[in-house]
Amino acid sequence: MNKLDIIIAIILLIGIYKGYRNGFLMGLISLLAIVLGIFGGFKLMGEGMLFLQKEFNADTSVLPYLSFLLIFIIIVVLVNIFGKLIKTTIDKTMFGVVDEILGAVLGGIKWLFLLSVLFWIVDSLDFEPWPEWTEGSHLYPFTIAFATELSGYVSDILPFFKETFKQF
Repeated sequence: MNKLDIIIAIILLIGIYKGYRNGFLMGLISLLAIVLGIFGGFKLMGEGMLFLQKEFNADTSVLPYLSFLLIFIIIVVLVNIFGKLIKTTIDKTMFGVVDEILGAVLGGIKWLFLLSVLFWIVDSLDFEPWPEWTEGSHLYPFTIAFATELSGYVSDILPFFKETFKQF
């Protein structure tokens, strides 16, 4: 294991622990919030840009990023609020231990996905800040491929995702 493997492992352990603490239901809801936020951000970016330009006369060079970010945040917050209402009801049942164990698994997968997206973005910019770290790493090749593999599976199951991201 090299330095990057240790960092990836620590990040994944944090994700597993947070997933365990939050439980499966909230983990699933927060994952859904991220996916819906990304999807909604891309789908509604044009309308958001028009609104920001009209209401705030914002700089056009930052409008796509600002629009996406605001739409993403609004969707994630609303979905998580809805999820917490559901979780409060579910917590009153005997689902606790199973919820925590499944939450740990989902937390690890979610953090692996986010880390993979980060590596994917850095790699797509042809910016390799740590070649000596990635060389000989056991976890980096798996981690960087995770998001692209998962998005391929999701696009096969839900074709509208493929069409949405094809534009960008």
